Amino acid sequence: MQQSDRQRWDKRYRNGAYAERTWPSAYLEQSMLKILPAASGARALDVACGRGRNSLFLAHQGFVVDAVDVSAAAIAQGAYQALQSRQLINWCCQDVQKRNAAESWRPQHQYDLIIMFRFVATALLPVLVEHLQPGGHLLVEEHLQWSDTDAVVGPSNPAFRVTSTELKQALASCSEHLQIVDEFTGIVDEPDGSQAALSRICARRQQQG
Repeated sequence: MQQSDRQRWDKRYRNGAYAERTWPSAYLEQSMLKILPAASGARALDVACGRGRNSLFLAHQGFVVDAVDVSAAAIAQGAYQALQSRQLINWCCQDVQKRNAAESWRPQHQYDLIIMFRFVATALLPVLVEHLQPGGHLLVEEHLQWSDTDAVVGPSNPAFRVTSTELKQALASCSEHLQIVDEFTGIVDEPDGSQAALSRICARRQQQG
């Protein structure tokens, strides 16, 4: 992202963008039966965490959470919510899409769970797979390209939506290391009563040996 994008997102968050979305992703909640931390200290990474609704949920579930987003305003709001709920989360204000290879972002640890929700950066998915522990899960949810965007929530620009096969194609280069646990494309009902066209995928890094 360019600096103007960071400023734009900071302004949106300061003006209350997504403030009403206090609930975690329904897909994340549904998937927790498969990916609950097996041991104390299991690590999770929330890429493009925004105000941290999913980071907070994961911390409540017992994960040690790293949360990264380009917007300092979003990070500050998430950190305040974490303080209010007495959850310790490692917040990082970072551009995960820097084009300069010397400055490009990479996760700092190996993780039992990595999530990336409603932030289109499919080229980043193989990098995230590299930072999964054996047996760890990658969980991705994106807005799906839809012929009638007026009927669904989310961006009107198709550049911020994925095709029905895009997530699986982005993971093809590392398919020998992954097991696809779950995938879905279609319409879902949102908690606020609206509808969203979504593409979802849950992949598990196979155990070594």
